[in-house]
Amino acid sequence: MSELFPDRIETERLVLEHESPADADLFERYRHLSTDAVDAEGFEYIPLSPHEHPHDTAELLGRRHERWVDGIGATYVVRPKAGEAGASEAGRASDSRAGDAHEAGPPAGEAELLADWEHRSAYFAFGLRKPFWGRGYSGERAAALVSLAFDRLDLDVVTVTHLDANENSRRAVEKYVERFGGRREGTIRNQITLDGEPVDTVRYSISRAEYQASDPDRDHTFQDVED
Repeated sequence: MSELFPDRIETERLVLEHESPADADLFERYRHLSTDAVDAEGFEYIPLSPHEHPHDTAELLGRRHERWVDGIGATYVVRPKAGEAGASEAGRASDSRAGDAHEAGPPAGEAELLADWEHRSAYFAFGLRKPFWGRGYSGERAAALVSLAFDRLDLDVVTVTHLDANENSRRAVEKYVERFGGRREGTIRNQITLDGEPVDTVRYSISRAEYQASDPDRDHTFQDVED
């Protein structure tokens, strides 16, 4: 069922790529998720521990790919396009199968969409490495995933949450939720556990009708790789 999700999404400044365990650069991914590479501040509000060895990374890629094949979730590596600050940090050619000549840089973060088909809704999340904070990448990625949920997957509602204490995420989420006519639904107490302690999250939602009424610009492309 992998045809449900596009293999690659391009926005004005970003490339979002699905990576299966077979075609991912395992050690590149590990380098940006390892305990030696990760800035503690970058993981402060993320319920995920830095990886201690490449096997952790291999297992994570495997679990994500299973969700992709089962049609319940898509995780994309987010890379800045050529010309963006940091894109030349370890420049790599984009996947030629996508028929694109752009070059994309090292991972700036990850974007994820999880589909709840029974309730015709999707949840999405975004993690960004600290060197790429403050550029508006969150809203750019969100615009593409909201479009994916409504225009391609024919769902009715998308939701997103952030930890109540995460002010950076609050500002970014509120900006694009307002842009697409959505709303804050409220605080969910003790929703997740972080470092062994229950913490509150804040939830937002955007309906298909709200999205369409906002007259969104669809400045992105979905690309499917042919086997």
